[in-house]
Amino acid sequence: MGDRPALDAVLLDAGGTLVRLDFEWMAETLAALGAPADPAELRRAELEGRRRYDRSRGLGAAHDEPHAAPNGDIHAYFGGLLDGAGLTPPLRDLALERFFERDARVGLWRRPAEGARAALDRLRELGLRCAVVSNSDGRAEMLLADCGMLPGLEFVVDSHRVGVEKPDAGIFRIALDRMGVPPGRALYVGDIRSVDEVGARRAGVHFMLLDPYGDYAPPDTPRIARMDELATWIESHFELPARSQP
Repeated sequence: MGDRPALDAVLLDAGGTLVRLDFEWMAETLAALGAPADPAELRRAELEGRRRYDRSRGLGAAHDEPHAAPNGDIHAYFGGLLDGAGLTPPLRDLALERFFERDARVGLWRRPAEGARAALDRLRELGLRCAVVSNSDGRAEMLLADCGMLPGLEFVVDSHRVGVEKPDAGIFRIALDRMGVPPGRALYVGDIRSVDEVGARRAGVHFMLLDPYGDYAPPDTPRIARMDELATWIESHFELPARSQP
């Protein structure tokens, strides 16, 4: 037990971690365009979107540091998803237009991630403090509230509102300073390696990747398939505040 690092806080990503893409709406939209797709197929195809986005930031298969591109290409992300689902031009391009229109109006990350609400509740039971660190457009807190994810979170750090975004370590320091927690006693949970994993490593915090099919990251990246696995993994790898109490 003594060789486990102490953990006081869990920082979490928003989109793709606590709230997910509305695969159901996306499938309906594609069907209306004449390209039937099952929501489960789109979930699987989303991994290709992550890989394309990572490459747009200069991240390859290993723990490379991003280079050159200061921002990832969201077109690469959704384009990769649609390519993974088998769409080709011109339907692919028309679908991208519909997706971006929807995102501008109400957002595409509109559904609670499976197991996320239970995970937050369990983390609180373990005595861990929780907050969100998200690359967003100013709507992160609103979308989390709409999906019932705010209870148990101390605050939301939205990149649009603080002027710095992942993988810059500064956005993590904002959250850690606000909590008064040193980096080595915090864990970050996210879904995109080039911003979440690289950013967490730069900030000196522990990292956990949400990798639903187990084939997105190298073997040495800690990962879980679903959010409801998080608390159990934490209990087996860290010394928790509740355990140190008499």
